Amino acid sequence: MIDEEKARIAREIAVQSLKVKPKLSSKTANGFNIAAFALPVIYNLAYKRKKLAITFLVLTWLPHFTNHFVSSGLYITMIGVVSFLTVVLALISGVTGNKDAYNARDYDDEIDFLKSQKCWIPFAVAAMFLHILILPFQITGHTNTIQMLKFAEAKDVLKQAIQKGLKDGDILGVNTVENNIPSYFAKYLKGTFNGTDTIKMSNGTTYKIEGYLYECGSKKENTYHEQKTSCATVTVDLNGDKGPNAFTTMDELKKIRSLVNRSTKLKDVYTLYAYNDDVAAKAGTVEQFALERFEKR
Repeated sequence: MIDEEKARIAREIAVQSLKVKPKLSSKTANGFNIAAFALPVIYNLAYKRKKLAITFLVLTWLPHFTNHFVSSGLYITMIGVVSFLTVVLALISGVTGNKDAYNARDYDDEIDFLKSQKCWIPFAVAAMFLHILILPFQITGHTNTIQMLKFAEAKDVLKQAIQKGLKDGDILGVNTVENNIPSYFAKYLKGTFNGTDTIKMSNGTTYKIEGYLYECGSKKENTYHEQKTSCATVTVDLNGDKGPNAFTTMDELKKIRSLVNRSTKLKDVYTLYAYNDDVAAKAGTVEQFALERFEKR
């Protein structure tokens, strides 16, 4: 009798183990999961959707890791594409969240599943609120990166122009703004950059030509060959007449890079030392930071 009772209990346990989990109702299965949308990396890792979580994580960090290698124009395109794809992935995560999460864990039924999902809601709401708060900081950060990339590109083009050799009176112009209008100029006279003048473009816009020949500083201040201290300073205005036509100091750069002032935009005017065969930035300046961080090697 005891053996028969044991066998019966064993059979019941076996039946229970083979019991199929109830399916979700169409309303819940097709419902939008706010936690999967607002916390796509954390939520998807928690519910064994690693590929979706990793893809989302890679996309969000892609601009940061590639700005060393891409041009300013490609960076702008990349930001647009990445932003669009991350939103699409977050929506996909939210739409498919309920089905995949229910199947990923052992829930007794739909009620048990919905009860567990309520724990995620406060974190999801907080995450969306945080995203809204940091969005202006992200936009400004991308704007500053684009400006630094443009400055590094301008320096490279100017260096190429110097190395090619110029005739007396030639005008150097580097395009960093729209409509193929160079945004800064330097007049090349007898092997040096010299003078202060203006140039009138075909569309009637007048720009200032800037280039001042003087001693560029002590050997310790120069980032180029230490024996070369005589050069011309070339003022680079990334926005042309659009302004604000102001320099960013190192103190301001430190504030911009801090959490407190992360929403501050970089100013648009920079200075480079132009030698007869190269261009360099003064040590300990915003220009040096920009070139070390964003110039292509």
